[in-house]
Parts: sequence; C-alpha cells; structure tokens
Amino acid sequence: MDKKANNVVNIWQAKQERDGRDSLAEFVNFAKTELTLYNEQGWEADRWKPNKGQTLVFGFQEEGNNYSEVELFKQPFLNFVKAFIKQQMTIKEITSAHIWISMFRFLYKALLSQYPDQAPCILNVNGQTLKETTTLIEVDQCSAMRKYHIGGKLKKLAEWLVNNNFVLTLPKYKNPFRKPVHTGDQIGDEGDQFREERCPTMHEMLSFADCFSKAETVADKYYTSALVLLCFAPARINELSGLTVHSLQEGDDGGWYLVWYGSKGFKDHRKGIPELMLDVVKRAFQTLKEISEPARLAAKWAYEHPSEFYRHEGCITEKTHGESMQMSQKEFAYAMNVVGTLHHTNKEVINTPVEWINDFLAKNELTYERLNQLVHGKYKKKNWPNNPKSERPVWENLLLIRDLELKPGSSTKHFSWVMPSVDTFNNQISKKDKKMSTLWERFGVLNEDGSVISLTTHQFRVWLNTHCKRGGVDDWKIAQWSGRADIKQNAAYDLRTSQEKNQLAKQLMVTSYDESPPALALRKANLPVPLKSLGFNREGVADFTGIGFCTHDFAQTPCTKAGECVTCKEHVCMKGVPETLEELKHLEKLISEQYVAAQNAAGDSVFGADRWVTHLGWKLAHIRTLIHRMTDDQLDDGTIIRIPVEHDPSPTRRALEDKGLQSEFSGKKDNHGSENAIGGATMSQLLGIC
Repeated sequence: MDKKANNVVNIWQAKQERDGRDSLAEFVNFAKTELTLYNEQGWEADRWKPNKGQTLVFGFQEEGNNYSEVELFKQPFLNFVKAFIKQQMTIKEITSAHIWISMFRFLYKALLSQYPDQAPCILNVNGQTLKETTTLIEVDQCSAMRKYHIGGKLKKLAEWLVNNNFVLTLPKYKNPFRKPVHTGDQIGDEGDQFREERCPTMHEMLSFADCFSKAETVADKYYTSALVLLCFAPARINELSGLTVHSLQEGDDGGWYLVWYGSKGFKDHRKGIPELMLDVVKRAFQTLKEISEPARLAAKWAYEHPSEFYRHEGCITEKTHGESMQMSQKEFAYAMNVVGTLHHTNKEVINTPVEWINDFLAKNELTYERLNQLVHGKYKKKNWPNNPKSERPVWENLLLIRDLELKPGSSTKHFSWVMPSVDTFNNQISKKDKKMSTLWERFGVLNEDGSVISLTTHQFRVWLNTHCKRGGVDDWKIAQWSGRADIKQNAAYDLRTSQEKNQLAKQLMVTSYDESPPALALRKANLPVPLKSLGFNREGVADFTGIGFCTHDFAQTPCTKAGECVTCKEHVCMKGVPETLEELKHLEKLISEQYVAAQNAAGDSVFGADRWVTHLGWKLAHIRTLIHRMTDDQLDDGTIIRIPVEHDPSPTRRALEDKGLQSEFSGKKDNHGSENAIGGATMSQLLGIC
C-alpha cells in the first residue's frame, strides 16, 4: 500500500454539521435559481434597490455617502445574506428591510471577532456570537428604537436558523432591548413639544380646507382633493393608490362609503363617509376622476393597442402616417412633447443636450413604432396591466396622472400614465424641495404666529385619532376606523396633553370607599358601572346596551322584554354617554321606516297591520322622547332618563289593575281601594310579601 495513503486521515464530523453545510448550499442555490426577485439587478451586485424602501447594501459603506466604495461581506456570509433577504422580500416586500442589513452587519462583526482566522459563516453562529452581537448593538450610537428593531430581527434570525436545521445547538434568544416609551407618552418639555408639533392645530386644518375651496389650477385641485380623502377618516397616503374610479359607492342603508384597500395587515374594507363630509368627499372624488381621465385613456390605449403609439392632440403627423414610417425631427418633438428642444431659429430641427433624444437622432429611429416601445418600457410596471393593490386595471386608478402634468414649467407627456409617490404629496405641505412651492406658499397661508406651515400626510391621521380620543370614542372603534390591525398602536396616535389624559382619572377619584364614581365617568373609561351609581340600592353592575344601562336583576328572572330596551322601565339612559344619542337617532330612523310601512299596509287593510301601527307608534314615541330629553340644554351631562313605570306595568300589576285592586307597595290605594279585597285578603297578602 502507498505510504502517502496511510497518512490520509478522514476527520469525523457530526451529522448536524454536515446537514448544516448541505442546507446552506441548497438554500443559496434555491435563491439564485428559483427566486426571481431582483434578478434584473444581478446576484453579484453589491446592492439591491427594492420596489419600496431604502437601498440594501451588502456590506459596509461610509456613513452619509451613498456613492462611497462598498466593503462587501466575505463569502460564504455574503451569499447567505443575499439568499435570506431575497426569500424574505419574496414572501413580503417591506420598507424596513434595511433593518435586516443593519443586524447582519453587527452579526458579521461579532463573527470576525470570535473567529479572526476564519471566513465569517452563518453556520458558526452560537450563543457566544449572539452575546457579542448584542454587546455591539448596545454600544452603538443609534437610537433606542432602532436597537429594539435590530434586536427583534436578530431574534427572528436565531429562530429561523434553528427551525430550518442550520444551527440546531443555538440557544433561544430573547430581544434584550425594550421598546422605548413613545415620545407622545413622555412627561416633560420634550413630550409636550412633540405633541404640539406632531398634532396639527385647528388653524392648520382650517387653512387646508380653505386651500381646497379656493383651488383653481389643475395641480392645486389634484393635491387638495387627494388630501381631502385623508381627512374624512384616518388613512395612510399609500392606501390612496388602491382607489379606483368605482370606489365611491352608496350602501343599501343610504350611507356612502369608499372601497378601501388596507395595508399593514388590515383587511380590505368599506370606509364610511360621515354625513357632514359627504359633499366635500364627493366633490374631491369627482375632481380626481376628471383630472385622471386623460392618463387613464392613455393607459387603456396602451393595453388595447400594444403595437400602436397613442396619437394625442399634440401629434402633427397625418392620420394616415404609419407606425414604421420615418418622422421629421419636428414631428418627433411634438409627438414626444419635447417641443422646447427645437432650435430657436430653425423649428424643423432639434438642438438639445438631452442624451436619449440625441441617441434617437443618431440612430435615426424617429418612428411611432420605436416611440411606442420607449413608452411601454418606461410606464408599464411590474404587475401590468393591473394595480397590485386593488387588482384592478391601471386605467381605473383614481389618482392616475400624466408624467410631468403637475410640474410647473414642464410639458405634460400626453402619452403617459404614472402614479404619484408619497413624497409628491409631502412636498406640497412641507418645504423639502427648494425649487418647488408648497400649497401654503401659493395661497399665502401662514401659522397664527407668522411661521411657515409644515405638515406631513400622516399628521392628518394623527389629528383625527387625537380628536376621537378627546370625543371618548372606544379604542377598538378608532383602530377599526383607522385600518389598524394592532389596537396597541393607538397610543402612538393619541397626542392629548397629560392634563387631558388625567382629567378622566380625576373624575374617577372618590374620597371614600362608600362612594361610587359618577356613572358617566366610569362609562367613558370603559369601566363597569355599579348599580349604586345609577341610584339603585343593590349590589351588582349594570349592563351597557348601546343606548343606556339595563338594571334588571337576572338572578331573579330572565329578560321579560325580549330585548325591547327602549320601552322597558328597568332600562335607563344617561345624557352625555358617548355615542348613545347617535344610536338612538339611528334606531329612530329604522323604526320610522317600519312605522310608515305599517301605516301603508294598514291603509290597504292588510290583516294585523293596525296592531303593528300601534306597537311601532308606541315605541317610536318613546325613542323620540328620549332623544328630546338627551338634547335638552337644561339637563346636565350625567342626568338619568327613564320611562315612567306606568308605561311598562308588570304582568302582576296589569292583573291587579284589571281587577281594580291596589297595585302600589306603599300602601296607597287606587280609586276603588275600598273594594280591592278578595276574601278579606290585603294587597300585601296577595303579593306574598307579608
């Protein structure tokens, strides 16, 4: 046997190590060959630009300089990061993917420190690596909130490595960084300043309303109308991209709503329009519909005639001019809306430094066929012909506009169709682009102290949420109205002052355990309302019915009214309880419709209809009386309102009164009290209370 062969020693490796290497190689190969996201940017690229969010740089770069040289991660760490990012973004493309990159940078440094003689590899991650990474994050100068998010990504990565059999021995990792208190909840000058700056003032909101009413130019009408759709209900600016020309609809109940496509985990839904805002929303919707029509026509033409250039009103060629026929430079300039590039003395030739135009001239590709290819390549997006949010055709988008249509001093591209970005709207209400004027500048609007108004689109959402809390709206309703999947996030949008938040707590404070806080304060705090707070000398709590409180003792008998609360003597209403008046008015509307229908049926001699007229009329009278009392300015908030006992006599009382017997416990007798005796028995004896 060869002596060299005797010196070959095959080192044994644990199965989980072999499995980890095989899994890593298979995972990277899968991401390269099977996942198509970012393929056009290339696997070997040092950075990827997502469809939304920050550019993802796979390495280290000079802070604040996006053009500096990138120090790439070393292999095999680099391939794993790319494969992991590609898979995560394929599952769901998020705007915060750069947090993953930040976490991988800290992890990379920890691996270099732990294994200085080895190339960093994800398979070498162990408990000590996680501790070192945590230390690096902790000493970094980034904010506490960013550390919390990076720690959360590290926790998810550790779980992923274990669950996918990459590193089976990795201990369970818990994010050590606590989520910092939101600035809006902080006490002190910093919190007060944040709340003041974050929540728009009434002057700023009314100034915007004034801009909407006075808008005359196409750009001003477009911007103000789009922003109005953020004011009738809390919404995110990116959600407007899902609106179509068919989104505004009327419900079966006569109410109007917008078909709304949710984001951040909230389902698609109907966003109801308050009656007071209906005319404004209709006007804004119609304005956007009219402005977007030319762009929608261009997009629809591109779909229905993919091989033909859209002949807009600016084209000067003959109608018989073919797609492949050569055009003059002048005809080309008019077709592409670049008339300004024509020579100032000889209008038949183009004189411009614009590179793409000179390329066309050099290649002599001045045909509609070539222009059509250029248009389709630039304006067709990934999900063409559908809008990925609404899954409806692009030419139904409510906010669709033509390229450069709203940019002052620029020629509109009549053949184009584009959707505005979030920055497009933010630049109109906040001075970010020095070359572009804001709404406030064009209308000459300033703050009350003379300072420049500066807002973001998200502040409309903050303003609505804060005023909802001031009005006593329940948290779950605010979350639902705002399209928010996590109700806990309501706190970040509640920018009431600490004095406002503490006002309710002061109302709940009592001087003695024998006292009960006011029922109105308890209800506003969503706390149980004791019966004693409603004037009943009985232990227990009242059940909230939506229009008042049920005080029935269910320990004795079930409900004897079958849920007919408005005509029940054991049901009490209270002036000032949030939303109860609105519920009563809604109930009045429904019962009124039924009452009219019963009257019509009774007029046609329908059997039994007259009894319904009596029943519904009795019920409607009580509802309207309750509404009248609850809107009476002479009554204070917290006043208890109930129907007279005589309007809802018990079966026992009815039977006694039918026989002319005494029906009061106080010992008072009715008109025929002297005759109210049966076999010499007293009323107390008949009722069994003595």
